[in-house]
Amino acid sequence: MLTRKKLAKRWDTTERTVDRRRVLGLLPWVDLARGTGKRPQIRFRLEDVEEYERQARLCPGEGVGA
Repeated sequence: MLTRKKLAKRWDTTERTVDRRRVLGLLPWVDLARGTGKRPQIRFRLEDVEEYERQARLCPGEGVGA
């Protein structure tokens, strides 16, 4: 599982860019705090990230850090 910060570092971009892709539904995510009444703990599964990266390579101009 990757945090927003670790994913942004992996992609050499900002956490805001990661959030934008999550909010747009482009990147699946998991809330580790779901159902606890606590603030969301957003994480990204490595296999989902790798699939997103593969798809981004297939679509020029859709770079992961863009």
